[in-house]
Amino acid sequence: MVSLSRAKHTLDIDDLYDQLDSLRSYVQELSASMGKSVSRQYGRTRDFASETAREAEEAMKDHLAASLILAIGVGIVVGYLLRRGTE
Repeated sequence: MVSLSRAKHTLDIDDLYDQLDSLRSYVQELSASMGKSVSRQYGRTRDFASETAREAEEAMKDHLAASLILAIGVGIVVGYLLRRGTE
């Protein structure tokens, strides 16, 4: 009777190892899939940000006077708020 319980225990451990191996392979496949997806999304985001920066630069060049006035205005407001916060 003792040998039967040991055999059952051995089978349970073997089953556990099989389940761990399948779980390990599943996690590896999942991480590879997520890595590819994140890489694609990063590329899209980088391209979008790059294009937006180019468009903003072109808009500033086209409207240089308005850009300078806006930058001066923002600087004055930020300076006022900082000065007011320290008083």
